Amino acid sequence: MKSLNSFMKPTLLALCVIATASASGCASPAEGPAAANPDYEIGTTEYSDLAVKSLSAWTQLDFDAWAATMSDDAEFYFPDGDAGTRTSLIGKTAVLDWWNNWKTTSGIQSMSYLNHVDIPVVAKVANPYTGLTGPLVLSYFSNELVYSGATVKLRMNVVMYFDSAKRISRVYTYYDRTGILEATGLNVLKK
Repeated sequence: MKSLNSFMKPTLLALCVIATASASGCASPAEGPAAANPDYEIGTTEYSDLAVKSLSAWTQLDFDAWAATMSDDAEFYFPDGDAGTRTSLIGKTAVLDWWNNWKTTSGIQSMSYLNHVDIPVVAKVANPYTGLTGPLVLSYFSNELVYSGATVKLRMNVVMYFDSAKRISRVYTYYDRTGILEATGLNVLKK
């Protein structure tokens, strides 16, 4: 009788698993998972590599190398305000000029690009906020900004759109500026 019980327990367990899977509507492997959102798909790692190269140059304060990853008509958006009110820089020259000025006037000594996650995505339909389609990278990372006399630790979120030449055409930044304002006593975005 012991051998029958040792046979029945695994058999009953297997039948219960099969019955539960059948009742819950599990898809067969041939059917595959349904797309979560047909308006987006995962992009290639080529774009996340380009984003890493760009953000690495930016956080190393090498703004010429950073600007080299951008299109001539690149736009940079700061995290202040909302869609219609946030501060923006239009054109690669304006972006480069602003950041070089910031480097010489803000007291910044270094920035870091740590614990980064860079997710390449392809937008198949126009994003309601940007109006853009195509490849983009969602990047979030830790940035330790060292100013003369103060250190600010931030978790930053950056979205970069790419053009057909694989240059960054838009940069949207999202982070809390409070620590920077407190450390520097300077609101560099105030007009």
